[in-house]
Amino acid sequence: MVLNAQGFAVIDTPPLDEYTLSQFENLPLDPYTGSRQRFRRFSQFSLTHDGEWRLELLPHRHFAQPRQYNDLVGGRLRTLEPLTVDPTPLIAAGAEALGLDKGTRWQLNVHQCRVVSTPEVEGVAAPEGPHRDGHHFGFVAVTRRHNISGGETQLMPLGGGEPFFRTTLQDGQAIVFDDRTMFHHVTDIEHLTEEGGHRDVWLVAVNPWENRRYGEEYEAEVLASMEA
Repeated sequence: MVLNAQGFAVIDTPPLDEYTLSQFENLPLDPYTGSRQRFRRFSQFSLTHDGEWRLELLPHRHFAQPRQYNDLVGGRLRTLEPLTVDPTPLIAAGAEALGLDKGTRWQLNVHQCRVVSTPEVEGVAAPEGPHRDGHHFGFVAVTRRHNISGGETQLMPLGGGEPFFRTTLQDGQAIVFDDRTMFHHVTDIEHLTEEGGHRDVWLVAVNPWENRRYGEEYEAEVLASMEA
């Protein structure tokens, strides 16, 4: 599969093993979102193809976004704990759906996240609002929705506006898209009962290696964006 004429596709993802599923229960709190609704781990990889897609874990560094792409927490170096799992099966499915060039080396940011909603915590899924992340491609994969409503994924023209596509991704579904040509957003989740609920997702950003969002030079650019 490759992206449709509008630059996106919805796909089914391979099932995850029990260990990987269990690690959603152990995600550390993301301290940068201003509340207690998001838990997250983050790692960066090199992706190549030699008959099959292969991930190489890169030395752990900060998560960083230029201010122009994230007004909320852009321009900062965020310290997040690394993944404890191997996301290769998920990444391979996304790479095939995006139609990534198999002769190109790619750099990936991979986030494993849980967003919660409880009587005490509002389930804000995208505190920055509709946005693009400044990458070539992206994909969002939902592993599990538990005891929630909401969490509608929306795609809209660059700059925002009325969505041209809406869907509520279910367990084992992902949306892959060209981040250069559209904004994306996800609505807040709401718990269905007093016990609370959560949405477990993977957020993946993809760039050619020569345009990687990794390393000291990139982090310096991000810090400079705060001053611009």
